[in-house]
Amino acid sequence: MFLISVSATFAASHIIPGYPGICSRLHGHNWTVDITWATDRLNSLGMALDFHVAESLMAPIIQEVDHSHLNDHPFFKERSPTSENVAFLFFSRLKEAMSRSESLPSHVRLDQVAVNEMAPYRAVYREVSP
Repeated sequence: MFLISVSATFAASHIIPGYPGICSRLHGHNWTVDITWATDRLNSLGMALDFHVAESLMAPIIQEVDHSHLNDHPFFKERSPTSENVAFLFFSRLKEAMSRSESLPSHVRLDQVAVNEMAPYRAVYREVSP
């Protein structure tokens, strides 16, 4: 199995409603998102996934959240903007983008999304295969 990962960063603020500590107040982070795709095949060039294709899938999502207040984002109207849910946001949006992409090989699947709101804290979202 080949795993291909691409990282990106964005700046955003959030409030964790109901949190029993300082994270219940407005604060911000320089977030890092690590996206990993998996495949068991390489193309004729010996690539699992072109890094530029991976970046083009991520870019609109980064632009959507960069320099924003996550609590105002429609995705977080029904859920708290925790690192776990930010990872879920990226995973959900990437799955949608991948289903529309003509540049993505059909044998490549989204493996996981990892989000760091700050070192050393990391949350990962991945789908469990049935």
